[in-house]
Amino acid sequence: MPIALIDFPNTPLQGVSPLSFADPASLNEFDLVVWRPAAIASVYSRDDSFEGTPVLDVRDSQRVFTHIRYWRTEFEEFLARGGTLVMLAPGFTRMGLHTVQDVVPFDVIEALPGYRNLHHEACKPSALRCDAGEPFRRFFDTFGEHFVASATFTSGEAQAIASVSDGDGICAVYEYHHPGRVLVIPELRETISPSTLAKMVDALDDLSARLRLDARVSGYVGARPVVTERERALRQELAETSQKRRALQATEAALLKELSDIAFFGQLEHGDRVGVINAALQVLHALGAYVQHGIGSTGTVMFEHMGHACVLVLLEEADISRGQGLPKILREKSQPWANELNREVVPIAFIAGANSEEILRHAKPQSTSSESISWLTGATLQLAYKERNFDFLDDVRAKETAPTYPAR
Repeated sequence: MPIALIDFPNTPLQGVSPLSFADPASLNEFDLVVWRPAAIASVYSRDDSFEGTPVLDVRDSQRVFTHIRYWRTEFEEFLARGGTLVMLAPGFTRMGLHTVQDVVPFDVIEALPGYRNLHHEACKPSALRCDAGEPFRRFFDTFGEHFVASATFTSGEAQAIASVSDGDGICAVYEYHHPGRVLVIPELRETISPSTLAKMVDALDDLSARLRLDARVSGYVGARPVVTERERALRQELAETSQKRRALQATEAALLKELSDIAFFGQLEHGDRVGVINAALQVLHALGAYVQHGIGSTGTVMFEHMGHACVLVLLEEADISRGQGLPKILREKSQPWANELNREVVPIAFIAGANSEEILRHAKPQSTSSESISWLTGATLQLAYKERNFDFLDDVRAKETAPTYPAR
C-alpha cells in the first residue's frame, strides 16, 4: 500500500514517500502515514528557551500555527478515507511559539486528531513490554527492542497496547477513528539501521492491513496482500475524487469568506455606528496598525501609525448641526485619548456608514481654511483592506493637522 514517512531524515526507503511537517502536502494517495512530531524541534528554526521550554523564532512560530491547522485537517481527511496514522510519541510535550504579545505554549502533537483526550507526559527513557494480544504482540515481539519509551499516556477511550517495562505507565495506544485508525507508539532509538527501519515499515503496513481486517493477509507477519489492477485503479480514482472534493470545499470556503467579508466590511459604507466602528477596528488591525477602542466616545478608535497616535472620530449628523466647527468637535472627541495616553494625538474626521454621503456634503464646507483637517471615508478604508494597502494612511493624515494635547 502507498506509504508516507513524515520527517524521517536520511532514510530513503524504496516505495516510501518522504514528507515534512514544515512542507504541507496532500495525503490523498497514501494508506499508511508514519509521523515523528519530535522533528518539529529540528525542522523549524529555534529561538532562545522561555521558562525552560524551547521556543521557535518569530517567523517559524507563525508558520507552525498555519501548518498545525493544515496537518490536523489533512490527518482527519486521511482517517476519513480509512487510512492508518502511526505517530511516534516524542519524549517532550511542550514547546513555545511567539505571538505578537507573548510566548505561548503548544503541544507538539496538536495536529493529531483527538490529541486532547490523549494526555501525555515525558518519562525516563525505558524499554517497553506489550501486554496486548494480536496483531500488536507479534509486532512488538519482533521490533520492541528498537523502541524507547520516553512518554506515557492517559489512554482515555484508546486501547492501551504497551507499557513501560519497569512500571504501569502506558506508552503505546491504538484507537479506531471510523473508518481509519490511529496507532501511537514510542520513538525509535537513534541506533536503528535503515534496513531495520525498512522492515519495520513493512511490518507496520502488515499491521495496518490486519487492523483493517483485510482478509487477504495470511497468518504470518510480512505476507503482503496482493493488489490487483482493479484495486489499484479504484484507489487511484478514490485519491483523485478526494482531491477534487477538497478543491471544491476550498473554493466553497473561499466564496463564503468573501461573502462574509462583503457583508461585514460593507458596514463601512452602509452600516450603523456600532457596525462601522467594529469594521474599522478589524480593517486597521488587518493592515498592521495597533488599535484600541473604548476611551471617551464610542464613536472613536485610536491607532498608531508611523510613531503618531491617531484617533478616528466618526462624525454624525448631530455633530454637523452643532455649528461649532469641525476642528473644535474633533479636538473635543479626541481629548479623552490624549488624556488617557498622556501624549498628543492626531484627530482624523471619519465619515462612514449609511449617511456618509449626506454628512460629507455638509461637513466639507464647515472645515476652516485656518485649520487643516485629516479626512477618511469608509469607502477609502474598505478599498485599502481590499487591496491590502498598508500605506494608505500616509495619504490620509494631513501633516498640517493640529494635534490634540493632554489637558494639564
